[in-house]
Order: sequence, then structure tokens, then C-alpha cells
Amino acid sequence: MKKSLIYLQHNLIDIQVFNLPEGYRFVRYEKGFEDEWAHILLESGEFDSHRDALRRFHWEFDKVRNLQRYMIFIENEESELVGTVTAWHGTVKDKFMGRLHWFNVVPEFQGLGLGLPLLSKGMTMLQENHEEAFLKVNVNNKVLINLFMSMGWKPLIVHSWEIRIWVQSGYHS
Repeated sequence: MKKSLIYLQHNLIDIQVFNLPEGYRFVRYEKGFEDEWAHILLESGEFDSHRDALRRFHWEFDKVRNLQRYMIFIENEESELVGTVTAWHGTVKDKFMGRLHWFNVVPEFQGLGLGLPLLSKGMTMLQENHEEAFLKVNVNNKVLINLFMSMGWKPLIVHSWEIRIWVQSGYHS
């Protein structure tokens, strides 16, 4: 089933910083983390198989120099990578800007206070290279939409049908 994605935008000003809970730390991408990235995204429901996730990683990132500049992970006390985000870039509505991409926490580690620190870290990384950013999120993922909006992300209307979604959600701005 195809996911319906909606867009949000942020001006990357006044980003609230959240720290990870004790026992967790941020680590930058290193060569060899490809399997862990694929595992996180598979567990999070982004892909149907590890092979599909790994294929996407290679398609999207193989030619990227200095990927550690853009990709961050959360590591737990057992040295397991349990979350990731990419402070990327892209074009939306004919405008090149930052893109918060592949924001995922393994389900077993959700609800432990990792989401806000991961989001704020990704946003501060975006801020290093961009004045504004966008992201896409599944229209049915109310938890993520609320998390993003709690950090100042606002609707970005790319397709006319998105207006109905935002009105039905009760968001008014």
C-alpha cells in the first residue's frame, strides 16, 4: 500500500535542544553502518525487507562524500544503533533547502525520550548549512506529526489535497 505523505517546513531559528537520556549517545555515520541503518528502517516499518532497505541506502548515499556530516545515529549502552536521522537537502516547490530525512527510532526504543533529542540534533545539523528545511511524513502518523509540530514545524502545502488533511486535523495557522 502506498503511503500518503504530507510536508512540513521549519525556518531553523530558535531550535530547542534536548539531551539524550543517560546511557545513550549520538554517533556520526561510519563506513560499515549501512546494515544498522537498514535494520533501523526495517524495524520502523519503512521497508519490507533488509535487502530493500540496504538497496535504498546504496542508491541514495553511495555517491555521497562525507556522509558522516549528514547522518547521525543514537547508540545505546550495548553499542547498538537504535535511531537515526539524516540532515539532508532537497528541492520542494522549486526551492532547494534542507531536508530532515529518514527520522526513525527502532520501535522497542520508542517512548524512552529519544525522539525529541534526535529531532533537535537533526535540526541543528540542518541549521549548519541551511536557512530553512522541509520533511515528509506519513499522513496517518499522528505521533510523528505532533512531535514535529511541537518543535515548530508547520504545514507546507505542496499538493491541494493536503489542505483538507490539515483542516481535518484541526490545525489552524
